[in-house]
Formats: sequence, structure tokens, C-alpha cells
Amino acid sequence: MELPWSGSSNPVRSFWFLGLLALFLWGCQPKGPAGPPAPKESYLYTKKQVESRRYLSTLNIPVDISLRDVEQQINANLQDLIYEDLSYDDGDDMQVRVWKRGRISVAPQAIPAKNGTPAAGGPLPASPGSSLQLVVPLKVWIKTRYSLLGLSTEKEIQFDLNVRLTTRFSVAPNWEARTETELQGFDWVTKPVLKLGPVSIPVAGIVEKSLNSKKESIEDGVDEAVRKNIEIRKYVLQAWNAALQPYQVSEKYRTWLKVTPVGIEMTPFRADGKNLRAVVGIQTYTETVFGDKPVVTPVTQVPDLKISPSVSDDFTIGLVSELSHAEAEKMVSDTVVGQHFHYGKYDVEVTDVKLYGDANELAIRAGLKGSLNGYIYFKGVPYYDPVTRTVTLRNMDYDLDTRSFLVKTANWLLQSRLRKSLQAALTFPVGEPIEEARRRVQALLNRNQVAKGVTLNGKIESVKPDQVYLTNGSIYAIVFAKGSVNLHVEGL
Repeated sequence: MELPWSGSSNPVRSFWFLGLLALFLWGCQPKGPAGPPAPKESYLYTKKQVESRRYLSTLNIPVDISLRDVEQQINANLQDLIYEDLSYDDGDDMQVRVWKRGRISVAPQAIPAKNGTPAAGGPLPASPGSSLQLVVPLKVWIKTRYSLLGLSTEKEIQFDLNVRLTTRFSVAPNWEARTETELQGFDWVTKPVLKLGPVSIPVAGIVEKSLNSKKESIEDGVDEAVRKNIEIRKYVLQAWNAALQPYQVSEKYRTWLKVTPVGIEMTPFRADGKNLRAVVGIQTYTETVFGDKPVVTPVTQVPDLKISPSVSDDFTIGLVSELSHAEAEKMVSDTVVGQHFHYGKYDVEVTDVKLYGDANELAIRAGLKGSLNGYIYFKGVPYYDPVTRTVTLRNMDYDLDTRSFLVKTANWLLQSRLRKSLQAALTFPVGEPIEEARRRVQALLNRNQVAKGVTLNGKIESVKPDQVYLTNGSIYAIVFAKGSVNLHVEGL
């Protein structure tokens, strides 16, 4: 049986049949190889994670307590009448009154010279330790009762002496000033003598024995006066809250240095000339914050004190430069889009460039037309070059899938200048915002009064690269600014 469109009687139908058959056979022909797969877009960090990176630092706070202030406090709190015992019935047959004869003096604990005598005939040199020497000038009145030939008799004597004490100054974990005072001895100004008619009887030994029996009372009185009247906690709290304040690094880039105190330590006090000196170190996390000024809440308590032999003054801050993917793409496109790359009889033109992250690598998609049409991909690890102050790519090369694809289909492209030209274009200057941030931080540290009575002073000593971070939308270059920082608080 003959098909309806077969035979010479149906030329139009035969034409359509042949045309459809040709299209079918063309569609069944094997196609050219597909383009290489794109590297998967992924990021190890979010924008928030990068911008909130924290660095452990120490705010160094010198503490100077004037020995003159200590002296004034002790004198103010030891009244003129220091001790009174008007009873004969406590076993000593004596009544005693002790007055402060003059100002109590406070000085660094003296140490003898090597030969045991004052150096160069002058006063003993000051000890580098934390002990102080107190000299307390006293006037003593004693009425003694005794029996003579069966008769009870009373006699009064009055004399002057200087009492020598040493006291070791320290601060307890709860920030309370502590002293450990020890009675060292007496220097007689006028020795006590008991007159019985024409006879004078020295009684210095008896008086010394009596005063030594009051040793603990004298020592405790000095310690209590210091503990009650030398306050350290309020100044440390003031310093802690001053450290909490955000400091503006750049108005243009709306960046702030945020400091979060996390711990506190202090060296032992040492007597140095006219002062008791120590160093308080507030351990902090520093971070660079973008946007509005961070809100902080003042604290009312500080952590317990930890005593350390020394306190570091190392300070670290991250200086940040942000470059958006769009801005980076424009910089690269302005250089390479429209360029032609020749190799022998082959020629391609770059039509567009796209940048994105693949974990810690920057992926580059380059659009081509000409002898090869489509997209190819490169990858490299971004890093900050401190010499040129630029972000560039280390080990930039064709993505492995792209290289495999080109080996099979367009090996000539691997021999062209395309990769080197792209790598040269992928160099981004980021030094200016980093340098501006460094200048701002240094200006902040130049004796800057950050609060009433609180002055920040320090120096940036080095700037070293941290790393480059890729996020969804931006490339961040971060460098460490390292130096030393002191925080001076009036009253400390």
C-alpha cells in the first residue's frame, strides 16, 4: 500500500518530509563540549563575624600613691591622745597617757649600706620594696604607785620618745588597702627618770617593757587608720568604666574602637622615692565596630584583684579596610573588559568579570567571546601586601575544572597572556583607609582626655598584616596595629 504523501504525485509533502528529517538528524548530532562547571560560592565568615573580631590587649594603668597623702591620712586619723590607761588595777600599778607630740613621718623603708652605715654619711637609701618606715613622736605621762616604808606613794614622770615602726603596704583581692605594721623600737628624746628626793632613778627599761606590752594595740591602730582612709576600689572602678567608652577611629568610615574589659591584675606596691607605685593591668578585648556609636552600660563592681609580678602594656587593635565585590569588579573590569588576547590564529575578547568567594579563595569568572565563547574560572588566595599596601592574589591560576576543560578544547588559551593580565588587574589598593585609621588611633592615644580625670596615652609601634577575609559582598583586609597604652586616672 502506498503512503498518502509518497510518490511523485505529492512533491510538496515530499519536500516537508525531507526538511523535517534533516532537522531531526541535525538535532541528533553530538554537541560540542559544555563549558566548565563554576566553583561553588561559599564563605567562611559573615560580615558581622569579621567586623566583630576581637584581640586581647592590656590597658596599662600606673598607680602612684603619694607618701605625703598616706602621711596626712595617718596623722588625721591618729588623734593627739593616742592611748590612755588611768587604772591602777590592771596589774602594773601605773596610769599612762600617750599623746602624739608632732607629725608622724612616713618614708620608704631604709636599708643599710653594705658596710652597715649610712651611705656617704647621709640618710639610709630607700628600699625598693613595699615597706614603709613610720616615726611616731610621742609625749608620755606616767603616774606610778609604789610602797615606801609601808606607805603608799605616787609619783609622776613625763618624757618624750620617738617610736619606730615598719609597715608593709599591699592591696587585698577585694581592693581593700592593707598594711602589716610592726613595732621596731624606741628612740629616747628625754629619758624617763623617777626622782625620789635627791635621788634620780632611770626607769627607761620599765617604760619600754610597758610600751612593748601595748605593741599589738599600737600596730593595729596604724593598720586600721590606713585601711579606713586609703580607698583604691573607686579609682579602679573609674578606670574600668573609662576603658569601656567607645573611641571613634574614623568619622568617614563610621568606625569605632570598642574595648571590653574582662580581667584585672596588679603588680605589688613598691616604695619609690616619694610614692608607693604599682601598675594595674586591665585585660580587654578590642574590636573595630562599624556604624553608630556602641552603647555601653557603666559597671558598679570590678572583678577581684589578681597580683602578678609584672603587667604587660601590649595593646592590639585591628585596622579594617572594606572593598565591596561590586567595587572590586568595576576596578578589574575597567582594566580587562574589552581586551583581546591572541594566540596564533585564535583570538578572544573579555566581555565581563564577576568575583565571589569559594571558602578562603577568591573565584573569578571571566566571560569570553571569539574563538571560545562562554565563561572560564580562576581562583587565588587573597592576601594583604604591607609593602604595596594592596590586596592581591597568591597562587592565582585556572580553576582545576576550567584547566581540564581547556586542555581538551582550547589548550591554546592556557598559553596566552590572559591569566597574567587578570592577575595584574586583581590588585586592589586598600592602604589609605588603613593609614587613616592608624593616624586616628595614634591621635586618640596622644594624651587624649577620654573622660573627666582620665587620660589615654600610648604609641603605635608596628603595623602587621592579619589576613584578608571574604564575605558575601565584601573583601576585608585587616592589619594589626600593636603598641603600648597607658590610662592615667587622677587620684591613682
